[in-house]
Amino acid sequence: MKKLILWSFCLSLLSVACHKDKTDPEDPIMKEIKQLPGTIYYKWADEGIFKFDPATAERSLLLPDQIRQNNWDVSWDNRLVLECEDIPGDYQASQFTISKIADGTIVKQFTYYASEGDIATGKLSPNGQLIAINPTFHDGIVITDLDGNIIQHIQTVNKEKITEQPVWMPDNTLLFAHKQYLLKTNKAFTEVSLVKEFDFNEWGQPVANKVGNKIAFVASKHIWLMNADGSDMKQVTTSSAEETNPQFSPNGSFLLIGTDAHITGPFGSLFYLKVIPADGQQYQVDDDQESQGVIPIILSGKNETEAGDGSMVWR
Repeated sequence: MKKLILWSFCLSLLSVACHKDKTDPEDPIMKEIKQLPGTIYYKWADEGIFKFDPATAERSLLLPDQIRQNNWDVSWDNRLVLECEDIPGDYQASQFTISKIADGTIVKQFTYYASEGDIATGKLSPNGQLIAINPTFHDGIVITDLDGNIIQHIQTVNKEKITEQPVWMPDNTLLFAHKQYLLKTNKAFTEVSLVKEFDFNEWGQPVANKVGNKIAFVASKHIWLMNADGSDMKQVTTSSAEETNPQFSPNGSFLLIGTDAHITGPFGSLFYLKVIPADGQQYQVDDDQESQGVIPIILSGKNETEAGDGSMVWR
């Protein structure tokens, strides 16, 4: 099957992205933003992937938007960026490029052919030596080295195809959702073990903190937090809308989340970037009703909460 490239306009996204007039730049909230650790990366509409520096509350463009780009990731040490793109003239192939954030120098690049020409996307392992390629229509989870050599292919669990995207644990194992189960692989990717069985109707997007002792995920439209062994599970956000895409801060003290997540058109969606403490307490994240401790991500000199419409990472 040839790849299908979907063309869409982002006018509906852009038209609704500016209603979040949150707080004056001189408000104490800016001091809280500037005390956050690391770097936040997020995608927005047709502008590309932004790099937000909490220390200055300023953003820069990491990657410009382009129609060939299917996915991206940033290494756990915050030095490298992975781009997953189509190759012009060869729509059966996907190109994986790893380059230095500092100067754009290409470190590794390879061409990957998923079964039936499916679009292939992936994420860098914590040690920077492997890539977990997300399941496609025909393949399960594929693990490669940085030259594209296949290390392992996890096609099924109990003879049922894997469909959900995996995420890396800090010990270079993989965590992924499968039906009602949260599963974890061994380091050789030859076995999986049960972390937790859920009874939610809708859940997913698991992610682990950098030391591997906490897992956040989305269930019933809100963010939940639990220990890595599945114990002490708590709902940590509440609102009148929906939260999405939790990401731990590098020190594990905070969670970046997308709030008021909603569809804006046939191929459009958006959410607003806010931070909550990862302390197991529950936080109200509705606009103008936020609990103490909720930090909207606002650019220096601006007064609107930043919007995103795709992946986010915090490194």
